[in-house]
Amino acid sequence: MATKMKALIGFGSMKDDQLLLTATTILSAMTGNTNFPAPTPDLADVQLLLDDFGAKLAAARKRGSPEDTAIKDESIPALVSALQKLGYYVNAVADGHLSTLLSSGFPTNAPSTSSLPPSMVLNVRLSDTAQSGQMRLDFAKQAKVLVYEYCYRRVESPEAPWSDRLTTSSSRNNIIAPLAPGNYYEVRVRAVNTKGAGDWSQTATFLVR
Repeated sequence: MATKMKALIGFGSMKDDQLLLTATTILSAMTGNTNFPAPTPDLADVQLLLDDFGAKLAAARKRGSPEDTAIKDESIPALVSALQKLGYYVNAVADGHLSTLLSSGFPTNAPSTSSLPPSMVLNVRLSDTAQSGQMRLDFAKQAKVLVYEYCYRRVESPEAPWSDRLTTSSSRNNIIAPLAPGNYYEVRVRAVNTKGAGDWSQTATFLVR
C-alpha cells in the first residue's frame, strides 16, 4: 500500500532556531494561499504566538539570564499547539495531495527533492529607499529554498557583532531599518532548504542616507 502524504507536526522536539524558521516558513506559505481558504486556527493568532516566541528568544540570547530563558521556554507550548492544530487543518484539506501539502510550507513525509544544503547566495545588492535610515536588500533567487536568512551590522573597527538573523521568503525588496544615517552597513545572506543552511554570501556594503 502506498504511503499517504501528510504534513508533519512534530514541532515539540525542534530546537529554538528550527522552530522559529519552520513556523516563519509555514506562515509565509499559508498567507494568501488559495489552497487553504479558512485556516484553523487563524493565521493572525499564530503570528502573534510566533512574534511572542521570537521576541523572548531574542531577549534570552541578548541577556542570557535564567529568567529570560525560562520565559522563552514557557512561550513554546502555545506556539507548538497552534502549529499542530494548523497541521491538522492542512492534512484534512490536502487529503494526501502532495503539491497542495507542499504549498503549505509544512514539512512532509514525502522524499526530499534535495540531497544537499543550498549553494551560496549570489548577487547580494543594497540600495537606497525613499526614507532616510533604511536600505533595500535584493539577491539572486534560488530554487527549492524554504527561506532565506540575513543579518547586518555597522561597519566599524573593531568589528561590530552581527544582528540577530532575520528571515524572508523573497529575494527582492527586503527593507532593513531602522539604521543610523551617515554610516556604512554590511549585509550577508544564506539560503535554507530541508537539508539545512548554505554558506553565508559575500557581504555587500552600503552608505545609509
